[in-house]
Amino acid sequence: MTNSKKKGYSIKKVKTFDDKRGSLFEALRFKTENIPGKGQVYVYTVEPGARRGDHYHKKKEEWFFCVSGELELLIKTENKKIVKNISSNIPEIIYVGPGTIHTLVNKTKKRSVVVAYASKELDKKNPDTYQVSEI
Repeated sequence: MTNSKKKGYSIKKVKTFDDKRGSLFEALRFKTENIPGKGQVYVYTVEPGARRGDHYHKKKEEWFFCVSGELELLIKTENKKIVKNISSNIPEIIYVGPGTIHTLVNKTKKRSVVVAYASKELDKKNPDTYQVSEI
């Protein structure tokens, strides 16, 4: 992920292992992806018509993926704006580095579920989350 950290984000397709029982994908390979291991895993939903994000972090790195539903991903760096649809049907791990503005928008009629890992645990006294106007 060295190059990803330089540009502030990455979107990586994930290989799924499918058989008659269902599908499996390895979501976060800490050693392989060089992910720091002192953070936290969390799960959140994005309701139909809702928008979550429109913020960045100065220190925290985040990796997340959609495990149910579909979302529109918005990413903004100093040099680039990305708009991409993400879905639980096509697993992808999204990396967002410090300073990268990110947002998820649910334009469907079904709740979407996201699993995320942050490189630092949430400190409510110093949350390292900086809101911006919509991107």
